[in-house]
Amino acid sequence: MTPAYESERGLPAQIAGRIGRRIIQGELKPGDTLPKELDLLAELQVSRSTLREAFALLSSNGFIEAKQRIGTRVRPPERWNTLDPMVIAWQSEAGEPAALAQELFEIRFAIEPLAARLAAQRARPEDIARLRGALKTMGEGQQSPQRAIQADIDFHMQVIAAAHNRFLMPVASVIRAALEISVPRTFEKFGGLEHSLAMHADIARAIEQNRPEAAARAATRLLEDTYQRNFA
Repeated sequence: MTPAYESERGLPAQIAGRIGRRIIQGELKPGDTLPKELDLLAELQVSRSTLREAFALLSSNGFIEAKQRIGTRVRPPERWNTLDPMVIAWQSEAGEPAALAQELFEIRFAIEPLAARLAAQRARPEDIARLRGALKTMGEGQQSPQRAIQADIDFHMQVIAAAHNRFLMPVASVIRAALEISVPRTFEKFGGLEHSLAMHADIARAIEQNRPEAAARAATRLLEDTYQRNFA
């Protein structure tokens, strides 16, 4: 089955994903030259324009570079755009998902308490309404698990949005990628979201009451609890 994020971006993204996963897995190593275009066209059964669009995606994310008279070469991992959600997904599928999930979780510790603190200072009525709506759907997890999982992810995204900081928004895509890995695992492992629902409610309440430090503490408490239950 084609991953949703690739289906949404079309065939070039699917081809980029196939090549990107080969690079992450070490089948294609840094410094290696990619097979000739004609060979790749025959192997992948796509048009030249699709392959070139896939190469553009890989190049924009730092995986490959083309040089005259040399060809298209694989770049080292330190050149990869690891913050791109597509690259995160490739790493999750091709590498060690547990290790990746832990590293992504560590980024959440740096971002989410700050976002909660700012949200408590800046949230608008419509932000509060969206947080409350997400909480309500999370509480209906036994009736609709998939909706509850998505509501959990949406809750965290709404906290970041409620911070109203334009520089946090690009980081939100990384947090979403982390949540899309961790929330379903947590739901399956613990049979629902009931354990963490009250902690989410604490965050929303502190934001609604304009209590920045309380919001940051509540966000930290939720992260610490989830981390301990998943990684300790």
